[in-house]
Amino acid sequence: MSQSRYARQMVLAEVGAEGQKKLAAARVLIVGVGGLGAPASLYLAAAGVGSIGLIDGDQVDISNLQRQIIYDSADQGRDKVTRAAARLQALNPETHVAAYPMRLTAANAIEIAAPYDIILDGSDNFSTKFLLNDLAYKLSKPLVYGSILRWEGQASVFWAPHGPCYRCLFPEPPKAYVPSCAEAGVIGAMAGIIGSIQALETVKLIVNGSQGPVQGGLEPLMGQLFHLRAQTMETRRLALKKNPECPCCSQAPADIVLRDLDEVCDANTPKEIPNYVAADLSSDDRWRDFIPLDIRESQEWLGGHLPSAHHWPLSKLQEGILPELPTRSKPVLVYCQSGIRSRRALQILRAAGWQNLAHLSDGFGAWRGPVVFS
Repeated sequence: MSQSRYARQMVLAEVGAEGQKKLAAARVLIVGVGGLGAPASLYLAAAGVGSIGLIDGDQVDISNLQRQIIYDSADQGRDKVTRAAARLQALNPETHVAAYPMRLTAANAIEIAAPYDIILDGSDNFSTKFLLNDLAYKLSKPLVYGSILRWEGQASVFWAPHGPCYRCLFPEPPKAYVPSCAEAGVIGAMAGIIGSIQALETVKLIVNGSQGPVQGGLEPLMGQLFHLRAQTMETRRLALKKNPECPCCSQAPADIVLRDLDEVCDANTPKEIPNYVAADLSSDDRWRDFIPLDIRESQEWLGGHLPSAHHWPLSKLQEGILPELPTRSKPVLVYCQSGIRSRRALQILRAAGWQNLAHLSDGFGAWRGPVVFS
């Protein structure tokens, strides 16, 4: 171990030579090497964490580079974990990096996570977050949580029995539609802030070691939810309590059965919807056979929309306010930016008795036909 590499942190009384040895012996699994996992992995490797596991089944896309700072333009189309592992090894050759180019599932979670001491949640979907919580509790490992959306971010450490778990806060996946970062947007620097907080919390857990969650003045975010609103730089720390009826940590760890929650999280997605790929539909005049219904927000609408489209934001539909179209003789073609919100809109309209509905499965973002501006 090169002490000169870590001199700036070893001079800290809370770290010192003993803390640096703990970091060198630590094993951290990072699930998702995206906006959160990218900065977290860089700082953990730089800090001298001895073994880092990276699991992610995606490839690098140009749209990732705004926030996933571990990649560069030449990495497009390549496996994220392969490129991230190479970057971490170049940053710190003393860190061993294991790459798992796959998605974490209930079937492979225990085998992959068992050798690691701490799990860091860099995921961007509810299915993985709930799986990670149950996995961490089953294996008695701390889970370093982070989440970002638009201008806001939050972080915590879930480590039962030392404190509440994620399901104490959110017992089940949300029933209502929650937009993804792709739909709602996110500021890249927000990912850097929350990912760095996750790395910091991980370092604190490692330095504290087996002597307990609080040691030597270092207090991880257990039983607390850190929240940042970046527009005003307002921060809050909310106290979290253990739920005695929690569907996860009220049970014995051995009784926890891991399962993939895709079907649960997608319960609001209607089945057998007529899908029309935007690029295909816009290649000729078939779109004229539909009444286009744009359910995006006003700013998106002003940036361009389909000819003859009617604007009715999803937020209104969720309030139960339905659009009044001039005619229902044609099928209604619902669309959003990428095809996610339109699925939710279709469910609402069908529940209200609407028939003869379709949507653009790839959304307006893939539209290559005529566009008008308001």
